Amino acid sequence: MRPYLYEKLTSYEKENIYPFHMPGHKRRIKNLIENPYAIDITEIDGFDNLNDPQDIIKQSMEETAKFYGTKKTFYLVNGSTVGILAAITATCKRGDKILMARNCHKAVYNAVRLLELDPIYLPLTYIPERNMFGGIDEEKLCEILKKEEGIKAVIITSPTYEGIVMHIERIKMWINPYKIPLIVDEAHGAHFPFYENFPESAIKKGADIVIQSLHKTMPAFTQTALLHICTDQISAEKVQDSISIYQSSSPSYLLMAGIEYAIHYGIENKNSFVEYEELLNCYRKKIQRLKNISLLEKEELKQYGAYDFDPCKLVIFFQNTKLTGNEISDILLKQYGLQMEMAERDYVIAISTICDSKEGFDRLYYALKDLDRKIEMENGEDSSNKQEKIHVMTDGQIKRYLPSKALEMKTKKCNLKEAKGAVCGSYIYIYPPGIPILVPGEQIKQSDIALIESYLESGFYVKGITREEIHDIMSVSEWEQANPIHHERRIQKNNSNNEESSAVGQICYNIIVIEENSDKGK
Repeated sequence: MRPYLYEKLTSYEKENIYPFHMPGHKRRIKNLIENPYAIDITEIDGFDNLNDPQDIIKQSMEETAKFYGTKKTFYLVNGSTVGILAAITATCKRGDKILMARNCHKAVYNAVRLLELDPIYLPLTYIPERNMFGGIDEEKLCEILKKEEGIKAVIITSPTYEGIVMHIERIKMWINPYKIPLIVDEAHGAHFPFYENFPESAIKKGADIVIQSLHKTMPAFTQTALLHICTDQISAEKVQDSISIYQSSSPSYLLMAGIEYAIHYGIENKNSFVEYEELLNCYRKKIQRLKNISLLEKEELKQYGAYDFDPCKLVIFFQNTKLTGNEISDILLKQYGLQMEMAERDYVIAISTICDSKEGFDRLYYALKDLDRKIEMENGEDSSNKQEKIHVMTDGQIKRYLPSKALEMKTKKCNLKEAKGAVCGSYIYIYPPGIPILVPGEQIKQSDIALIESYLESGFYVKGITREEIHDIMSVSEWEQANPIHHERRIQKNNSNNEESSAVGQICYNIIVIEENSDKGK
């Protein structure tokens, strides 16, 4: 067998594509590891065991906890995913209620499924100007806490993929009387503790458990993360036991060494953070001067429940164009050699870190400047050239069944256009970020169908939606009336009357729905 992946990786390394995406090392950091095979070991004498640390790993984690100011810190070599699963398992029993933000990572939804939890969704404020969601709606949070008894944990994402930081102190204040632990998925905020001008970490704001992905924004290998226990409300023993369930029984010492190195790098390179901040601020200002391109900024978020904003996230919006974020991302890659982290319908996200170079920022700025000029030339001030906005996340979902139950029920395939009122039988989302449009057990609304169709029309791959091609012969007028979302047609002459007709390959999109019985689940 050929080493296909290795060959592709080494070939890609030689291409002139700049990474505005994770991992945070941006493939530029050089450390002491010259030959990874030389130090790749297992749990041999003298090297401790990550799943039952008693010696060198225990000492390392204790020193790390001292730096962060936590009660206990755990190294994770299966990413923040294992930290999220472990945190929820340590705080919830099977069948419990969990209060979670809808924009939580898919690992939270997996925990809900595995533990058969009853998810209560925490409402977020909506930012109409940016077509995205902001901070926690505190008024509705209070209503839920009064109404729903028996909530065993609250989990939120802060910062979000877009860099929006939640008001952790106020959220903790509201849930404290109910003695509910607060878990914060701070995967995208691993850099916060290393520089005072970054937003303050949830570790210092009252969260009980904080999970951070070092590999996202720090110079660490992919899959490396930390779980911090910050208060006495959570049992460290339960967390350790839960981590041991989900994490590999053969944890990589290379990855653990990478965790130590990333933390060491952050502590020892304070001046690099100062230089990075100056560079970042310079290019943010330059991009904001463009006419048809703008960045998400902290000032516009305050009225929408956001406490702070991570400026390291470049959330790039394009005005006066029908191009979607997906199309813009493709243009930036193919025409300018810039790989973005994520694309949504209305924006793209570039992750910047301490490891980015001036040359990289230059390339991004000049690419955006060129695109700005092209948009101006092609579209001018004509507002009809603007893309139609459709909400990027649905709300007000009707939960008919728990996700765990729905995933065990009999399902069937249903045409997406005819799915209104049916109950969804699978997770529907685009990845990244993996935030569900629909969760198993939720009733499908017309707005859900419209959003999914919008993603499909914009060229996104929607997980959970299957594609089926149906061929038929019809007249041109019939074809124009049908006008499916996506189609392929071949003009040909009709043998009988020489009229033009069309061999249509109509693309039908299907969704998995629950095959309910006649009483509709009553």
